[in-house]
Amino acid sequence: MLTLWLKIKRNILSLLYALGAVVLVSAMMIWPQQTYEGARFGLNIWLTILVPSLFPFFIIAEILLNLGVVNFLGVLLEPVMRPLFNLPGTASFVIAMGFTSGFPMGAVMTKRLCEEKCCTLAEGERLVAFTNNSSPLFILVAVAVGMFNNPGLGLVLAVSHYTANIILGIILGFLSPRTRVQSTGSGNIMLKSIRALLHVQRTRKPWGQLLGDSIRNSINTMALIGGFVIIFAVIIKVLTVSMLIRYLTSILILPLKMVGFDPSAGLALATGFFEMTLGLKESSLLASSIQEKAAVAGMLLGWSGLSIQAQVTSILSGSGILPYLYYWGRIFQSLLGGVLAYFLAATPLLLSQVSVPAFSWEVGQSNLVFTAFHHFTGAVYMLVFVLSALFILSLLVIIWDLIRRLVFS
Repeated sequence: MLTLWLKIKRNILSLLYALGAVVLVSAMMIWPQQTYEGARFGLNIWLTILVPSLFPFFIIAEILLNLGVVNFLGVLLEPVMRPLFNLPGTASFVIAMGFTSGFPMGAVMTKRLCEEKCCTLAEGERLVAFTNNSSPLFILVAVAVGMFNNPGLGLVLAVSHYTANIILGIILGFLSPRTRVQSTGSGNIMLKSIRALLHVQRTRKPWGQLLGDSIRNSINTMALIGGFVIIFAVIIKVLTVSMLIRYLTSILILPLKMVGFDPSAGLALATGFFEMTLGLKESSLLASSIQEKAAVAGMLLGWSGLSIQAQVTSILSGSGILPYLYYWGRIFQSLLGGVLAYFLAATPLLLSQVSVPAFSWEVGQSNLVFTAFHHFTGAVYMLVFVLSALFILSLLVIIWDLIRRLVFS
């Protein structure tokens, strides 16, 4: 009976997928101008924001992984990562890259860690649930300044977004079974980390092959991301011109009234349900209090939109990492991030009402090179900051290890 029900369910889903594809193609033929505009907008976002802020780091991450840097961090930061997140020390590299470069770097690096046997599939499922987030550059510059014209709001959104992510990671680690990790032996933790790095160095690929494979894999990943961005930009445009987005908005009016929010926020939430960036732009136009705007933006950043969720799902496909924890994590982070942003927006120390001249977040051809360079350099600064923080954390671990050995030996 159960097998029959599953077969019927699969058939129904297959028919719905086929019907949805036919409807989308028909809509694109009915509204060709809007389809072109949506595709052009998605292409601009991919070319001027995602490529310069992600592509170089895909290459760098692949090289660092093959050079043994991840194994080095794995041994060095195991005493920190295991008690806090119940994850191996190698997960610290994914956290650093995911929190620096934004979507979907966490999924890409988690998949690579599982392929290199640096973490189990169960650990990968938990890791991918809280390392796919917006980059600090996107929150502090594109959202806070470019959309809301309020740089102080960037700090509120960043604190609420990353705090919700870290809390999610800690909760998942606490709820998962604690596995006994085999000890790497006695001795200085720094020496063991260096030995792990040198072991990988002895078996690595030649430099030419390593660089070529890294670029090839990064290009494939960027092309995949670009396809998702463009097709979802077209879907949003079709939903808008067909007025279907208005019907989705009406569903959210009652829940918003129940919590005392402006019902007009429903349009931002409905749009952001599919594409986060467009939803954030709509939320910046609300005639509501700054707390309500912050809460809506915090929810959208946590949810991240079906477009990004589809990217993560596609990247994880075939790896054995199931995305269900990731989906539940989006709901949890959306709710917690919205609540945190609402209360933090009432804190004068975090939220500055000083406004600055806003730049256009829709990038044209005239400032394409400047915008690409701006996002690349900003991402480099954030990567240096996060890696510096990891280095300082590593030094603290080494100092603690020395103290422990002197006291208890």
